[in-house]
Amino acid sequence: MRPSTSFLRRLPGAGRVLRALGISGVPATGYFGEGWSIGTMLLLYWLETVLVTVVVAAVILRHRRATRKAGHWNAENVVTATRNGRMTRRSGKTTFLASFLGVMIPFTAGHGIFVAVFVLQVFPAEIGPGARVSLDALSRGMIGITLFLLASLLFDLVGIGQRPFRWVERLAQRAQGRMLVTHLTILFGAAAMAVFDAPMAFLAVFVGLKALLDLGGMLPDRDPKPKIPRGVRSLGRWLPEKQGKSVGDLYREAIEAERSRTEANERTMPATEVSLLGERGTGTGGR
Repeated sequence: MRPSTSFLRRLPGAGRVLRALGISGVPATGYFGEGWSIGTMLLLYWLETVLVTVVVAAVILRHRRATRKAGHWNAENVVTATRNGRMTRRSGKTTFLASFLGVMIPFTAGHGIFVAVFVLQVFPAEIGPGARVSLDALSRGMIGITLFLLASLLFDLVGIGQRPFRWVERLAQRAQGRMLVTHLTILFGAAAMAVFDAPMAFLAVFVGLKALLDLGGMLPDRDPKPKIPRGVRSLGRWLPEKQGKSVGDLYREAIEAERSRTEANERTMPATEVSLLGERGTGTGGR
């Protein structure tokens, strides 16, 4: 591998670091350094999720057009409907981008309702006027986070035509993981605020969990190894077999299924086949 190519392949790692710095560093600097209110912080965290969704969606779309990887059209789509009192489930395929946005948009919108309740009612009532949102602080925080996210986007776009589908899939999974943490922190933060009768307990839970996730997102990605881990082997001695298969057998089958799925997703689709699916095949990656 040429040194220049090796360097380009490491650039998205720099993008990941920039996202973590912007997402964690800007709010922390504002809160501890400039005294931003708890309402400003919570609203800033929610708006940051919106921005991350937009940036990741842009990366997914660019990767799809640059590589034509089959994984972009292989996302599972399960539709549930109720007819005559009976619930039916129908499985099909959709694009990876539609699948990503189908999770991020409704959950983020739902979180926005809870955030609005805390920011507009709960915090001002429990803490006082000092907890209200400062538009000046919020705008400065948004500018800072946006700059970091745009810089990370530029790094991600470098050499994107040579990136495997697994790379963009993990990028989306990390964004969805952050959204899930937002969901959990709203629940646990509200519980902590009720138990300790301290609104700041909400922010402590929120910042703590999100900081751990952002730090974990900076770690390199590793696929599970085919070799059965020692802990799984030990667990298999105590658990009964399922349909004649041990825990080790089930683990090997899961690893093999994931390997087959990954290989299928990495197939480069012909431009004519992509055109039939409604996507203009303009990329050259994988040729």
